[in-house]
Amino acid sequence: MMTLDGKKTYITAVVAALASFALAMGWLSQEQYQVVLGLLGSLGLAALRSGVAKNLKDQIKEGGQDEAVTFSQGAKPKAGYSLGANG
Repeated sequence: MMTLDGKKTYITAVVAALASFALAMGWLSQEQYQVVLGLLGSLGLAALRSGVAKNLKDQIKEGGQDEAVTFSQGAKPKAGYSLGANG
């Protein structure tokens, strides 16, 4: 699975697009299409979850934090950037 790092979600999206094309061409019935999309949806969510978990592990290994938010002890999160003209 190492060769597919960062590509599983894209592959799932491409296969879903191909399934939609096959439905439009009449190659798949509506029932078959629903089964395929159900399976692809599950695979896509698993791939996204895997990516999020890997990203969190990488951040922990590096000892880094999110640069946009800093926490003071006992305080609310404070943004490290501003939005808009008055921010």
